[in-house]
Amino acid sequence: MTRIGTLLLLTLAMVHQACAHTVVIDGGKVYLRGELVNGGCAVAPDSLNMRIDMGQYRTNSFSGVGSFSTVNVPFTVRLLDCSVDVSRTVGIQFQGDTPVEDPQVFLATSRPGETPVSSGVGLALFDEQQRQIIPNAAAVSFLPIDTRELAFHFSARYRAISEHLVPGRIQSDVWFTLIYP
Repeated sequence: MTRIGTLLLLTLAMVHQACAHTVVIDGGKVYLRGELVNGGCAVAPDSLNMRIDMGQYRTNSFSGVGSFSTVNVPFTVRLLDCSVDVSRTVGIQFQGDTPVEDPQVFLATSRPGETPVSSGVGLALFDEQQRQIIPNAAAVSFLPIDTRELAFHFSARYRAISEHLVPGRIQSDVWFTLIYP
């Protein structure tokens, strides 16, 4: 009985070790990124990498080259942790590609993710007073840094830049830079 009992105990010990072995399976990676800034304000997380749904428009809703879509699509750029230690005012400048037909608007291309094709419209941005913001020009919208949180309010509209409008999904890539005069 002693041999059988010892053999049974050894078998149970080996089974226990096999069951207790930890299995590690690679589950993926997490990329975290941020930025240190030495400006008067930091951009709020919800204002970084914004995606703004411009909606749908019929191609015949534009009355010709230079005409705007009827809907203003509002969006806000929020700033946090503002301090007058760096500057007393902050402005925003917008940059991006412009179509050859109309450098007063941002390029709006059809077929995002594929070879881009001009959609026949451009993206126009407007400040809170509905003044059009010219792409790649000096900042015209400034706010005094008088609170820890600030908000710039803008709107976007499409403008026809061609008589030939291409139906399909449209994409515009626009960047902004904070300016401290």
